[in-house]
Amino acid sequence: MKKLAAIIILVLIFLTAANSPWPSKAFGQSISDKRTSVSVIYEAVAATNATLWLMEDARLFEKHGLNANVIHARGAVPVQALVSNSVEFGAFGGPSAVAAVLAGSDLVFIAAKGNFAVMSIWVRQDSPIKTIADLKGKTLGVTRAGSASHTIARLALKSGGIGESEVKYLHHPGLPEAFISLDRALVDASFGSPPRPGFRELVDLSSLKIPFLQGAIEVQRSFLQKRRDTALNLLRAYVESIKLAKEKPELIIASIAKRMRVSADIVRPAYQPHANVFEEIPYVRKDSVQAILDLYPKDQLRVPFEKLVDNSLLQQLEDSGFVKALYRKD
Repeated sequence: MKKLAAIIILVLIFLTAANSPWPSKAFGQSISDKRTSVSVIYEAVAATNATLWLMEDARLFEKHGLNANVIHARGAVPVQALVSNSVEFGAFGGPSAVAAVLAGSDLVFIAAKGNFAVMSIWVRQDSPIKTIADLKGKTLGVTRAGSASHTIARLALKSGGIGESEVKYLHHPGLPEAFISLDRALVDASFGSPPRPGFRELVDLSSLKIPFLQGAIEVQRSFLQKRRDTALNLLRAYVESIKLAKEKPELIIASIAKRMRVSADIVRPAYQPHANVFEEIPYVRKDSVQAILDLYPKDQLRVPFEKLVDNSLLQQLEDSGFVKALYRKD
């Protein structure tokens, strides 16, 4: 399986590079002469990855010394690619990385893409379902078992007093398939971040402020030991993308619209829940990780927070004055 994942990633990297809109030379110099090449992989075409797309569109990778291939892959491929050293960075769901660590990998979170659940429950326009409680006994569309959408669904139902055995999950390889199933009435509701044109939003879960590491920036600890400066450069680009999104939201709205192939008018009203969870310094919070760990049987779980998280890089950026200078704070 790992060998297959590595082959898939090599093909994706080649295709990404071949279709890149950026020239091989920038500002009159070869990228390879001045920048470090890295690959960053993510798992969902969803607005939770908007800052990553903005880093690409605003050329923040290049600004901070990186020549980045940003790769989209579905299912377990992103995790397998990072674990197998096929890519340098992951930008996927917290539950996927936690599962990998519990299976023996040395993945570590170095920044949060959001410490709260930013996802909604969607139903068909003509659905009689009106509340979370109405989901009892229903079939729910999510992506693979243990994914962000599956984990958030479990947390949301728990908050609504619905037990695990009181619903049925239909797992899909990706969010597009989950919403195809919803459209075809194969499921009664699907979980995904907005926007989702053509469907009715049952509940905006971001309004419930559920602590949850929906997405993060991940690396292998061994990578940090050897190439910490590269990771710092990526985090500089990431932190700046958050600042840019806060100050010029139309730019990140354009990035979402481009990847999701919808108009900016559709994205604009759906973007606010994502903006609400942006933090100037995206430290990974303990309660957002604990929300994932709490879903595992207590007798099987012995993982300290420090094994999963390394906030020292963001702390280094804060201590160096980078964030202060970025926001021009006194």
